[in-house]
Amino acid sequence: MTVTGNMYKQSIKSWNPFVGCKYDCVYCMSSFKRQMKRRKKHCFDCYDFKPHFHAERLHNSLPRTNGNDFIFCCDMGDVAFCRPSWMQRILARIRQLPDRTFLIQSKNPGIFKNYRFPENVLLGTTIETDRDKLYRGISNAPLPSQRYRAMMRLRHSRKIVTIEPVLDFDVKILEEWVGKIGPETCYVGYDSKRNFLPEPELSKVKVLMKRLKETTNVKAKTIRRAWWED
Repeated sequence: MTVTGNMYKQSIKSWNPFVGCKYDCVYCMSSFKRQMKRRKKHCFDCYDFKPHFHAERLHNSLPRTNGNDFIFCCDMGDVAFCRPSWMQRILARIRQLPDRTFLIQSKNPGIFKNYRFPENVLLGTTIETDRDKLYRGISNAPLPSQRYRAMMRLRHSRKIVTIEPVLDFDVKILEEWVGKIGPETCYVGYDSKRNFLPEPELSKVKVLMKRLKETTNVKAKTIRRAWWED
């Protein structure tokens, strides 16, 4: 797929040797889970979004990456539910391809400390808001403050933060969190579907993006007025 915004173009290839998640984010049904419902004829576990391994995909032909391009590893799920033995096999394959850049992302980045990742891996997490109370009921994933602390403590040189789908937030706190994590790139975007989430006004998001640009590379995804501003 191609992501555009902020005067840039980026090519992202998906590679899914692992699929599935149990966090049940309310906005996932209209995106990832709906895509997986098309897989019923091919894999019932994919159809049910049940965490499972596709060993036959380990040796898929994967394109070389250049510049900001990367291969999004296991984007149709969350590797927090990936068995350690499966993850080790995935990492072994990645080590065979040092001329490719891979992104591995989780809403439970605390699991990253259990593995040794090569330098051609970007480690990322989603932090939709700094407000834990606001987040409760939206997902069963670890709270945003827990993800922030795990990423801040993570000893890996290449990190990414995704603020998407953005929920209402405090500009100063979220800016501070991203600064302390130190990502090389920060993606920002609204919900791409109509899930009527507790979104911030567009002006606040623009202020946050402007401030983040002072310390990191900011890439815009879906940027629009909040649904309640229409």
